[in-house]
Amino acid sequence: MRTHRLSIFRTVAWLFALVTGAAGAEERALPPWAAENPTGFPVRVAVRAPPGEPFAHLSWPKAVRTPAGSVVLAYSAGRGHNIGGSGPAVSRSTDEGGSFSPPQLLAQFPNDDPRYADCGNVALGLAEDGAVVLLAMAYDGDKTNTILGWRSEDDGITWSACDTSALGPEKTGSVFGNLLPLAAGELAVFGHYRPGSQPHAEGIWMSVSQDDGRTWSEARRIANVPAVEPVVVAAGGRLVGFFRGETGALGGRQFVGVSDDGGATWTTAPSDLAAEDEGSARLAAPFAVENPNRPGELLVLTTERALSGGTPGRIWMWRGDAATLAFERERVVLEFPRVEGDPNTDLGYPWLLHLGGDKWRMFYYHGDRRGAAHLWTTDLKRE
Repeated sequence: MRTHRLSIFRTVAWLFALVTGAAGAEERALPPWAAENPTGFPVRVAVRAPPGEPFAHLSWPKAVRTPAGSVVLAYSAGRGHNIGGSGPAVSRSTDEGGSFSPPQLLAQFPNDDPRYADCGNVALGLAEDGAVVLLAMAYDGDKTNTILGWRSEDDGITWSACDTSALGPEKTGSVFGNLLPLAAGELAVFGHYRPGSQPHAEGIWMSVSQDDGRTWSEARRIANVPAVEPVVVAAGGRLVGFFRGETGALGGRQFVGVSDDGGATWTTAPSDLAAEDEGSARLAAPFAVENPNRPGELLVLTTERALSGGTPGRIWMWRGDAATLAFERERVVLEFPRVEGDPNTDLGYPWLLHLGGDKWRMFYYHGDRRGAAHLWTTDLKRE
């Protein structure tokens, strides 16, 4: 993995902003540890970590565009990376992601339920009736876990609880990624089992709602593999799932699961989606989407984190075919620098929104593992 060198101009501009406090300077000048988009599109903060708040670590964003045209981000907000005191949060934009509302916490642990210390990951999607549906994991290490859910019927402004009792406690583990529309009124959500869950402590699970996300079925294991954080795409008449291999099993290499019968049965195998140099980096969570301009083509993002501390890091775009499951590494879309002694090495979890034509907006998180982390955004062009 290449070491990224920051331009002297950026460093000077950032220091100038800190010293002068000039209006708008913080948005124009980036800190030395900020990522760079090689295509030249600017990188900027989408949702800023609330200063002085106990939930300044914003991470693991998922994004959806509502029928009204708003963009809703869902993510975890806490003191740091899995160190307690976090909860699922949302922010909303009415200008295609140009600006977002501050974090709105839907729950916070352990305040709202002393059984749980943290919010794990989240899943986000749209129901057939236009509602935004959010599911989130709450847990306390390997001792206990559950899945909670909310729906918003007013474009992401207010939220009401869903019935997720079939998914916990200790029945599943973590939820992740997108909510996938199936038949009329049906939504599927995916996650991975965790230690402490019964009867499974490993593998990928699937749950279905038949009422637009209001209630959810018991989870069903669809892949008995050492993998986590599934993202599933409908393309080419089949469901294609991307599952992050656990580091101890495959060095972070991804599995790919396929269903040709609407999710009833699955076949899963290791894929070629891996870090460019598996000896120096590992993969974080996957992302995939069907290219709306070329049905059947899959765009996949893989995040590489250096084994020695997380940075330097990179996000790659791959191009693949849903029918053949052949994938080609295309280009680097984001590079994270290595700044000696800097703690802002917690990064990744990219999520793409299509803006029309060949334009895409990407969201990701980046910051201090034990402190503040912003949600960031940049634009991509599919060449």
